[in-house]
Amino acid sequence: MNDLSGKKLVALGDSLIYGGRLGNDATWVSKLAAKRGMTVFNYGINGNTVAAQDTETKHRPMCERYEEMEDGADFVVVLGGANDKRLSVPLGENGSTDKYTFKGALNLLIAGLTAKYPQARILFLTNYNRWPSKNKVGLSDIDYVEAMKEICGIWAMPCFDNYHCCGISFQNPAQIAWADAGVSLGLAPDHHFSEAGYDRLLTVYEALLENL
Repeated sequence: MNDLSGKKLVALGDSLIYGGRLGNDATWVSKLAAKRGMTVFNYGINGNTVAAQDTETKHRPMCERYEEMEDGADFVVVLGGANDKRLSVPLGENGSTDKYTFKGALNLLIAGLTAKYPQARILFLTNYNRWPSKNKVGLSDIDYVEAMKEICGIWAMPCFDNYHCCGISFQNPAQIAWADAGVSLGLAPDHHFSEAGYDRLLTVYEALLENL
């Protein structure tokens, strides 16, 4: 079992890692760092994609900006796919290195991360069960979840299936009542996590990292 205490954790992702409206302090990443005395670098950006795309270009995609992350990480966590789905990024092929496809960008990202952090414990996290509607290329959340699992499997890269196994589904009204950030703020459900939601996820991810 890994001793997390005092270790350096680097997190890369979108609003679900950044914290959305609630910000970094509310996230499971920050809560884990405080609980276990870890040094954390949170590179989550609201709206960020794994792949490159030409619709929203304010920030570089994850498959490129990992290069800017803190060196010497003991643990690296990557969460993505929500905005690739939202912005209709095509899946692409398994062997691709085309950064404008989801699978191609994942291949670039995994290759880059393992070169940058050759001995780090790296964990990929899929998107959650958030929006079942299909995008402009006919894909839903689950398609990006399965694509990430497939590419990570090719690289023998640990990948946790949040969609099926994290314990929270935004399709469950009973859970939205306490786990949804929008509801917690007195707004419409936005399918981001409340502090209570992040508290629940903390127990899941702490165990995963300890056993990585």
